[in-house]
Amino acid sequence: MRIPPVLAYVLRRIAISAVVLLGISAVAFSMAYLLPSDPVTSRYPDITNEQRAEMRRQMGLDQPLLVQYARYMQSVFAGEFGRSLGTGNSVGEDLARRIPATLELAVYGILLGTALGIPLGMVAAIRRGRPTDHLLRVVNIAIQSVPAFWLGIVLIFVLFYQLRWVPTPVGRLSPIHSPPPFFIGFYTIDGLVAGKFDVALAAARQLILPVLVLGLGVVSPLARITRAAMGESLGEDYVIFGRALGLGERQVVLGDAFRGALVPIVTTLGFVVGNVLAGAAIVETVFSWPGIGRYAVTAITTSDMAPVSTCILLVASGVALTNLLVDLSYALIDPRIRHGYGK
Repeated sequence: MRIPPVLAYVLRRIAISAVVLLGISAVAFSMAYLLPSDPVTSRYPDITNEQRAEMRRQMGLDQPLLVQYARYMQSVFAGEFGRSLGTGNSVGEDLARRIPATLELAVYGILLGTALGIPLGMVAAIRRGRPTDHLLRVVNIAIQSVPAFWLGIVLIFVLFYQLRWVPTPVGRLSPIHSPPPFFIGFYTIDGLVAGKFDVALAAARQLILPVLVLGLGVVSPLARITRAAMGESLGEDYVIFGRALGLGERQVVLGDAFRGALVPIVTTLGFVVGNVLAGAAIVETVFSWPGIGRYAVTAITTSDMAPVSTCILLVASGVALTNLLVDLSYALIDPRIRHGYGK
């Protein structure tokens, strides 16, 4: 039985990604193992050397690196991903509670950044060389130059401390609200599904500042690539021919030119997703967001190796999956690429 070409391509990419993730897990675990600080000393600085040696033996930290890595990979395939020395739970249990928080923040941040970045890039391309284009380029550079942690602190000081426009940045919900019943893990959606509209509104208000900071980080690369791709697409012969036929400007720009520029835009969006997943740690730390980024930062400060390695592996898996989806989306955008996949 002949495997369809697209399925064969997907299986090949999955196999390659599995090998890459295995290598990433080995590097991440080795880096965590080589940290100068010791998890036992970090937690119990006043114990004797004999007590420290005994605790390391109980935790399995006295064994060679290869033995510890093999034990960790065994727990990965078992779905436990090792055990956190800080929480005492398996890393899988900790991540199950934190992944929805990170996904909710990342999804809304990417949606906001996409909703702002692509239109700004299109306007800059249409008005290329005019004052509007220059203004948007200055704004784009300013957004790109501002560090996320500094912007988060400034927004907290201005919008919360000074103006009281947003609630206290204490996580996903204020202490006066209880989490809604689980549906997909997004409090804004879970609250609506459960009929707890006050909880959904409170969760949405808590998302305002972190989503704004995360979304602004998406605006700059998307706007730049959209401007460049749309500028090139607007000079193509088929666009000029469409205008010569008397087609409306909206159809020429949004239909023909934008579709011709979609491949680099989608490619950039794939890279942006990886940057958002990796950069969420800073935003989550600033806004006390209980996601995997803050979990990883806490684990690093306490030399907790299993959570650090697992969070790196999780982000790498998200990037690999995003890249695969981006590659497959090319076939939907460009018939020439679809024909190449068919071969």
